[in-house]
Amino acid sequence: MATAPADSCEYRLEVGLDDADERSETCERPVWEDRDRCVWHATVDGKTAETLAAVEPDSGGVLDGAYLREASLVGVDWLAEASLVGADLRGAVVNGADLGGADLTLANMADLTAIGTDFTGATLEGAVFTNADLRRATLEHVLTNEAVFSDVHVGAGTQFSDVSAYEREPVEPTLSDDHPLEAAAWTYRQLRRIYQDNALPGMAQRSYTQEKDARRRLAWSRESYLTALKWELSRWVMRYGSSPYRVLVGSLLAIVACAILFPLTGGIMEIQGERAITYSIEDPSTAPPWWIGRVFFKSLYFSVVTFATLGYGDIQPIGAWARFLAGTLSIVGSLLSALLVFVLARIVTW
Repeated sequence: MATAPADSCEYRLEVGLDDADERSETCERPVWEDRDRCVWHATVDGKTAETLAAVEPDSGGVLDGAYLREASLVGVDWLAEASLVGADLRGAVVNGADLGGADLTLANMADLTAIGTDFTGATLEGAVFTNADLRRATLEHVLTNEAVFSDVHVGAGTQFSDVSAYEREPVEPTLSDDHPLEAAAWTYRQLRRIYQDNALPGMAQRSYTQEKDARRRLAWSRESYLTALKWELSRWVMRYGSSPYRVLVGSLLAIVACAILFPLTGGIMEIQGERAITYSIEDPSTAPPWWIGRVFFKSLYFSVVTFATLGYGDIQPIGAWARFLAGTLSIVGSLLSALLVFVLARIVTW
């Protein structure tokens, strides 16, 4: 094994993660001036692009653990495809820079200014974005499992992928053993938080739905059938709590279906003064159309009243099956009414 020169940096990244530590190499760049580290690892704030350009790395160079706190890197393109695992970019300004394909795993980018920066295809797993400015930045096809976005500023010009990279490929997370769909769910949850913080309710709602869809597919892939069925029911009935229209349509279908079934399961009886009239159909093929229409009208009225749990008492079911159907419809009506209130309240919070 070759011995590093006496005046070499000899910095080696240690972040406490076996995989990241094992792939980290000892830096053999010469020390910077009278410091004990190279220009990339010296703990000096405010480095300039001109200073770093003098030792510009090769394309895809290894700069793990680089200390770039408050550095000015406006418009640089020589960090694309670079390995910047664990880099310190707190307070740095990288407006218009090309960081496409860069490995920024576990990088600290708090207070980063990255207006118009290109992060396309970058690995941002475990990275910390706190109070970062990402307006007009491009973050398409990035890997963001376990990344933390807090108080991040985005705008209409900030570009995120419509579908997470973990779903598109699919791509296995590099920082953990999570399933790609679990990593995708994390990504969508972080995006929802970003959109909510920046008053973009439509985008926040889309990310919320995508997160739930990822969790639903994850449950099926892991054969967690009860959980998967729960997600499927939530999806179809109320679009995971985001669509009041689905709840209304489901309510209408329940009312109409029961209105059709009541006359076929024993019928209903209406009390008019001292006279009781029974509305039932034993054989629809032989019943006259006018009678079918009248029976359905009465049955629809009874179905609506039962669904709404009003209980006027002027019409009542006949037979065990009709009574069972009425009781079930009453419970379903109460549940769907509660779900409608829940969904409407949730929409207001977007």
